[in-house]
Amino acid sequence: MTDLADLTATELLAAFAAGTATPSEAVAACLARIEATDPGLNSIITLLADSARVKAAESDARWREGTARPLEGVPYGLKDIVATAGIRTTGGSALYRDHVPETDAVLAARLADAGGVPLAKLATFEFACGGAVNKTFGPTRNPWDPRRTTGGSSSGSGAAVAAGQVPLAIGTDTGGSIRIPSAFCGITGLKATYGRVPRHGVMGLSWTMDHAGPMTRSVADAALMLDVIAGPDPLDPTALPAQDSPFSAAVGRDVSGLRVARDRAFLEGDLHPAVAEAYESALGELTGLGVELVDVELPTFDLAAVAGWWIIYAEMLSLHEDHVSGIEDRDEMGASLLGAAPFVSAADYLRALRLRPVFQRELEAAMAGCAALVTPGLSALPPFIASEMTSDLGNREVPWLDAACRTSVPFNLTGSPALVVPSGEIGGLPGSLQFVGRPRDEATLFALGGAYQAATTHHLRRPALPAAA
Repeated sequence: MTDLADLTATELLAAFAAGTATPSEAVAACLARIEATDPGLNSIITLLADSARVKAAESDARWREGTARPLEGVPYGLKDIVATAGIRTTGGSALYRDHVPETDAVLAARLADAGGVPLAKLATFEFACGGAVNKTFGPTRNPWDPRRTTGGSSSGSGAAVAAGQVPLAIGTDTGGSIRIPSAFCGITGLKATYGRVPRHGVMGLSWTMDHAGPMTRSVADAALMLDVIAGPDPLDPTALPAQDSPFSAAVGRDVSGLRVARDRAFLEGDLHPAVAEAYESALGELTGLGVELVDVELPTFDLAAVAGWWIIYAEMLSLHEDHVSGIEDRDEMGASLLGAAPFVSAADYLRALRLRPVFQRELEAAMAGCAALVTPGLSALPPFIASEMTSDLGNREVPWLDAACRTSVPFNLTGSPALVVPSGEIGGLPGSLQFVGRPRDEATLFALGGAYQAATTHHLRRPALPAAA
């Protein structure tokens, strides 16, 4: 019998509708999976077991009565920088260990209103910018190899979805923090267009670069989740208007004949050899769908990465200046990032903001005539957990963020939607593809990612679970 903890949200909803499973059974399965796996993974900061059981029972009744909502009875987790009324929201920091918000973040309220069952607040790098070795809560470990990081800063979300603790999770992404842990953990992650998902109630790091979005086991689930959390919000002036049609309608759309751009220079130019080989194999699978690959150039995108970090540093210092006085209580890496921020001058910050439309236009020109851009989802395998992690590029070791953010942070700067999907196996660890779209065109990414997952089985692979006690 299939363990309900291994099903996608789409599969759970089908089972609830058919009467072959109930939300209460799904929650029980996820809680059992958490009990079995979390001692080794450390993905949970706050478990909401009792309230989840109550909400699941309410969802059981709604399915019986025919009043089910879009996510009725599906368990989910929230990165612990997302505010939850009456439930502590720590930001992964000792400074907020006992912080309890009075109101929900907008996206948390939308998930609950759609019938989802909040099951856990999930681990994060401190304030979404610290290191893998969280000083307060400890490191989150990768389900594929517990010696390795899940990436960050949505570390708990990546591990929890991959291990079957929850089928759905929310992450945030300022320089890759949805996409990196999704790639490292072999799951699907979406950084939607800037402003697509309201951020009110989510702890900020960089208002120019911050995004929130789904981390799931399938493209279909990511689209379903985006249908629920996207849309205008009077509390967030950056929020975009509602879409004319559901994002989930794009999954299953034919992609044959689409032209997809690739940049062999900056975005593909510094990969571990095994990653590069797996990436080429994944591109072969993509062209097998009838997609045509087109070589393009992004000649200044190395500068886009630099400009993105200038903005992050400057805005991080602005948002967290009250925490400088308590820097000794912070994670070592988070403290070092905050300590470096004052060295970004006002001129550098303003120059980076002025360059943003330049990079947006460069990307638009490169993608002319193409439906999307494809890149590797990762440049190197997940590094081994350490206070100062490095990534192995085959011929040298580099600071892990230099490798991990290479294909991610430029698209935070441009605000482009970007979707990562599992794309094979590299020495027992997941590979990953990233699709980048035009602003507000998540639909094309869902079509491409959905077609890729319909034709392959990479997203169906699961990490080995601990032996039963």
